[in-house]
Amino acid sequence: MKQQTTVAQRAEFYQRHQTGESYQEIAERLNISKACVRYWCRRQRDGGDCQHQYQRQASGLLSRFDAKVKYGILRLKLEHPRWGPRSIRNRLSKRPSLSGLALPKEAQIGRYLHQWTRFRRTRRRPLSGARPQQPVAVHQRWQIDFKLGIKLADGDQVNLHTVWDPVGEACLGAILYPSGRAGQPPHKVTAAQVQATLRRCFARWATLPAQVQTDGETTLVSHRQGDFPTNFTLWLIGLGIDHQVIRPGQPTDNAEVERGHRTIYEYAIVGQEDQPWPALQTSLDEAVDELLFELPSRAEGCAGQPPSLAHPELFQPPRPFRPELELAQFDLGRVDTYLASQTWYRQTGKSGQVTLAGHRYFVSLAHTYRQIAIRFDPADRHFVFYDGADLDQEIVRRPAKGLTVEALTGLALWPEQLGPQQLPLPLFTLTGVSF
Repeated sequence: MKQQTTVAQRAEFYQRHQTGESYQEIAERLNISKACVRYWCRRQRDGGDCQHQYQRQASGLLSRFDAKVKYGILRLKLEHPRWGPRSIRNRLSKRPSLSGLALPKEAQIGRYLHQWTRFRRTRRRPLSGARPQQPVAVHQRWQIDFKLGIKLADGDQVNLHTVWDPVGEACLGAILYPSGRAGQPPHKVTAAQVQATLRRCFARWATLPAQVQTDGETTLVSHRQGDFPTNFTLWLIGLGIDHQVIRPGQPTDNAEVERGHRTIYEYAIVGQEDQPWPALQTSLDEAVDELLFELPSRAEGCAGQPPSLAHPELFQPPRPFRPELELAQFDLGRVDTYLASQTWYRQTGKSGQVTLAGHRYFVSLAHTYRQIAIRFDPADRHFVFYDGADLDQEIVRRPAKGLTVEALTGLALWPEQLGPQQLPLPLFTLTGVSF
């Protein structure tokens, strides 16, 4: 690459040309290109100087804008992670420190932020499968939904669980649970609470549904491919209930309970937040009965009647249930059959152990840092560990942990030595309807 000419050389070009030398002669004498000599000679002829005026334009996103503008964009994005370019530009225009400065367009702000991975919008994962097939009968499928962090006047928060029958077009139950104090993140939904909600509905309607549909709450659903099912799922299976899960990012799969959830919330809770939690639950129970028996429903299948009149089959339990007989209806054999149909893969650690469903199992010191396949044998209720590369090569068998009736139901078995006992439990009835 040739050296840049100096100011003295450029002045010499012009002086030589004034004495009669041609551009070509000057270029050959000084080993400079003819175009360079011609440029500087003509520049000085036209009254220009010998100084180099070329300045390289700054490159990069938003390089032509003031540094304070770029700083303001980044600061606003960090303070408000959910803001888009439109909101950021609007706030920039209101900052006194940027008054009079040019502001980039929304598209330029978007491209500027896109260069950092943390600010890129993640694309939605493709939907896993089609929408669950719609139920056709009452008590075929119950949907359950949750509203978290409802603030009460006394500073408490509650979470609302709503259970809905999409075919019967009726709220089957609505229950509140304490969720901490206002101003703090609400407590997450727990599997024990959802079990309690469903048990109350089982008892109130004296039936078990064929299916229960939930969203992807982490305490209820195993999210990773090939992960072990949750205790909640296994509890439902033991009762002969299929656990349906809506597709990720598709609340419309739970559309009926979503609408019913809003109806219950606006009818029974909005405006009543001054009540303490127990009193609000009493009001909520009364509201559920009013919506079921008294108020005309806007649901298409109700034709302006209360759900109790439009769908009398709500009171005909297809799978009769009594809460005191849950343990008798829970079949551990269903759980075993379900688990026997699956295979799980794990990587052993340095001690030859793996973790499955929160429990550690020792496999073999000869199989450290190896992929292991695991299957369940219902004959002796053992987990069988195989070499991941050869599923015919059995390594060891270990008794299954955490798969007892007590662990899955949360209910204690009656001691056998005490013999049969009469349980003094009341008969559960619906308001105005007995079974």
